[in-house]
Amino acid sequence: MIPSDDAIRTIVAHTARLREGWGDVLAEADLVEPTGEYFPDPFALDPESVDRLMRRMMTYAPLGTDLQVALAFVEPDASGEAKAGGGCGGGACGTGGEKGAATILGGGAVETEEGYAVPLATTDVGDPTVLTTSLARSMGRLVLHECDEAVDARDEAALAELTAIACGFGVLLLAGACVYKKGCGGMKMHQATVLSVDEVAFATALFLRMNEEKPGRARRHLEVTQREAFDEALAWVDAQPKLVAGLRERPESLTDGVFVLEEKKGLLSRLFDRKKADEDLEALPVSKRPAVVRSEDERRRLAETRALVEEALQD
Repeated sequence: MIPSDDAIRTIVAHTARLREGWGDVLAEADLVEPTGEYFPDPFALDPESVDRLMRRMMTYAPLGTDLQVALAFVEPDASGEAKAGGGCGGGACGTGGEKGAATILGGGAVETEEGYAVPLATTDVGDPTVLTTSLARSMGRLVLHECDEAVDARDEAALAELTAIACGFGVLLLAGACVYKKGCGGMKMHQATVLSVDEVAFATALFLRMNEEKPGRARRHLEVTQREAFDEALAWVDAQPKLVAGLRERPESLTDGVFVLEEKKGLLSRLFDRKKADEDLEALPVSKRPAVVRSEDERRRLAETRALVEEALQD
């Protein structure tokens, strides 16, 4: 299901603001995949491993290597409220402190006198998907802090997640947006993100198209629910080429969230639009054509498709 119109405009506007101010950095963002290539460090259920995981993720975000960041483990009580827990020892982690312990979990990172603290619920540490989702949100909030972005506390967690997606953590957040856990009444869905699975999928699809990444890099890591949301979002994004081009080339024009969406076209309309674009390209002098054109194999397959469509119309 595609997010609401308001949600789409919020996602696009925030993405545009990030691209406008930090486009040179974010244009180089890589899609972080949950594989040994991206996470080669050994892991155990101990504070040191969690800290090592966090610092590995920091290397994939546009954050300085000298940034002072400490982990703060927060233990929820029976009512679901969070209470500050102990640090990981050895100076690697700090404590969250009683002030704001229930609310700092949402945003993902808070400023301290020495730098920043990243709060983690102790109940999340034992679940790899929820843990990496929480840390990904923290990466987004750290980036917002470092960019001096003013963030309303009510929108903090959502904007942190959108920023994390813009930094390449979309697959990790998608995994956490829909987690099935066994409970006393059977399997129940748990959402470890503030954004819905459809909103995370939409923002991730935008990231892939803006950064010209292959969708298969994301799709192969997704469960059924996430994959369906992602495929629908990608199809919607592909039907909005002007919007994607605007985010890539003129993000300042989209920061207010005011833009006109293109009407969804059917298969034949898209094919004929593609045919016209090719004919316009062929009409240009060779010296004025774009440097990158279709390969011979692509042109052959396109010609075959045109022939099939024309034959069908004639019949």
